[in-house]
Amino acid sequence: MMGVGNALRLTVGVILTLLKIMQATLNIRLPAQDRALFAKLQERTGLSKSEVVRKALQVFAGQALTEETSLYSLGADTFGRCGDATRQAADIKHIVKARLAAKRAR
Repeated sequence: MMGVGNALRLTVGVILTLLKIMQATLNIRLPAQDRALFAKLQERTGLSKSEVVRKALQVFAGQALTEETSLYSLGADTFGRCGDATRQAADIKHIVKARLAAKRAR
């Protein structure tokens, strides 16, 4: 029969094992400029390297996972005016006709 102390030690052992399994190590290479930035962040915030990386990951994930990232959305501000394709086509036809008329008039 298992005593309470043994059961408690077993439970603590299982919890510690689970915590070790859940943690992961990440190795990254940083150029000198990024290392300096990283050191400045640590100095100003007082956070550990792990905390700086965790917070940066959370911020990046919050931005990347909430923004629309389709190809159209990435270039939408460069695709014509006001997103009205029919108006753009009509304007282009008008411009081409005007240029052709000017060329013929020469």
